[in-house]
Amino acid sequence: MLKNKKLSVQNKLEYDYIYTKENPISFITEAHQKFLVNLEFINVDKAYKSIQITSSLSSEGKSTFLSNVAYLLGQKGLKVILVDLDLRKPKVHRIINKANEDGITDVLTEKISLEKAIKKDTKLGFDALVSGEKASAVVNLLQSNKMKTLFSDLKKLYDYILVDSPPVINVSDALYIAQITDATVFAISQQETKRSVAKEAINLLKQSNVNLIGAVATQVDIRKNAYGYGYGYGYGYGYGYDYTYEQNGND
Repeated sequence: MLKNKKLSVQNKLEYDYIYTKENPISFITEAHQKFLVNLEFINVDKAYKSIQITSSLSSEGKSTFLSNVAYLLGQKGLKVILVDLDLRKPKVHRIINKANEDGITDVLTEKISLEKAIKKDTKLGFDALVSGEKASAVVNLLQSNKMKTLFSDLKKLYDYILVDSPPVINVSDALYIAQITDATVFAISQQETKRSVAKEAINLLKQSNVNLIGAVATQVDIRKNAYGYGYGYGYGYGYGYDYTYEQNGND
């Protein structure tokens, strides 16, 4: 019975449903707020303006996590943009409930200006840059000088650039994205990710000298925690990636 109830609740979490916006007083929102506190401490010198989030495999809650963080940062009065660099399987357009057009690839190919490509949403409190027209030479785009220029331009406009990236194991895109962003956060699904897979992904990031500043445990079964909160989908955070997969990983 509990299992079925849990699944029914999770299925309601569409990408354009910002949980922290609709439920400002909840365990999940508090967990996101704790992440922001940790981020403020680790970023006390404001050295990290562009932050990508990646994971071992797909469906580990990266996009949902980022949309909630973007919303909460916006509520603090910060200028935030959510950028979709998962050019193979984009999702940011679903978060803002817009068509995946006039995006990053279109800016890079000079079909549209960056100013016109940026999608603003006053209700959500953050801007978005979708992936745009599907591209075949993804790595070439990520390594291009135009991409570096695009991020340089965004840094002049925003306090935080949150980048939704592909998983590490499937493709190498996240490693290239790490070269154009200031820092990386690693997501680990407590329910789905095996410890061995998380270790493999983290080792790949370390071998590529990625600036890995922290880890986030997603899809936590918070029914088992001390709060006794009945919702079957949550987040927990641990700064220092060894902490997260050792404490929350499952073989």
